[in-house]
Amino acid sequence: MKLPNEIDGYLASRNFSENTRSNYHYDLVSLQAFFEDKSLTTENLELYKIQISNLSPAAQRRKISSANQYLLFLYQKQKVDQYFKIKQVVQKKSQTDQSYHPMIKEFPEFYGPLTCPGQFLALLILEFGLNFAEIQKLKWENFNWNFKYLTIEKAGIKRVLPIREKFAIRVKAINNADELFAKSRQFLYTELKKFTNYSSKEIREQYILHQVKTGKSIYELATLLGLTTITTLEKYYR
Repeated sequence: MKLPNEIDGYLASRNFSENTRSNYHYDLVSLQAFFEDKSLTTENLELYKIQISNLSPAAQRRKISSANQYLLFLYQKQKVDQYFKIKQVVQKKSQTDQSYHPMIKEFPEFYGPLTCPGQFLALLILEFGLNFAEIQKLKWENFNWNFKYLTIEKAGIKRVLPIREKFAIRVKAINNADELFAKSRQFLYTELKKFTNYSSKEIREQYILHQVKTGKSIYELATLLGLTTITTLEKYYR
């Protein structure tokens, strides 16, 4: 049995961002090329796994995950008569990796009645994963309260982030946010520090952890954060 080429149909069936779609396309084209002159068998899938074993563990896991999702799609669409799955690689953790176990926090204190600029800043970071540089470029008009999304443009790339109701009900009545956005980075840092002992970096990491927990792929998360590479996110997917 040959590996059918249903890449376009698979990608069209998924609600991927453009960046995520491009990454999946690259991985699946590589898989398709490997099977061009080979039958789709468990043994040949193991050969494919061996072929990519020279890549970093994170890259191997990404390619195997992409392949497995695609193989499941083919089986569900009855394009193949057997469900194939590549066993995921297991990375031996280094001492550094073993000591890095960030805990997910909920920050209920962030969601009380809005009382100060620092609380608003904390919510922007926790809800959208923004850093101070991105907050400084915000405009109040970027928030669409009717359709619940926030638009951010960075380096010519536009991101559209969903606004949760628990965020909207606390902040949409603000009428002087643009004044805050125009402040210096030091001002934002000081205001956040007045509200919480957590740094912007620690709060942003919590956004990342929550997105990983909800099942976002590394590519989807990179897109949400406006990152051009996945390097800094790999440790959260080990």
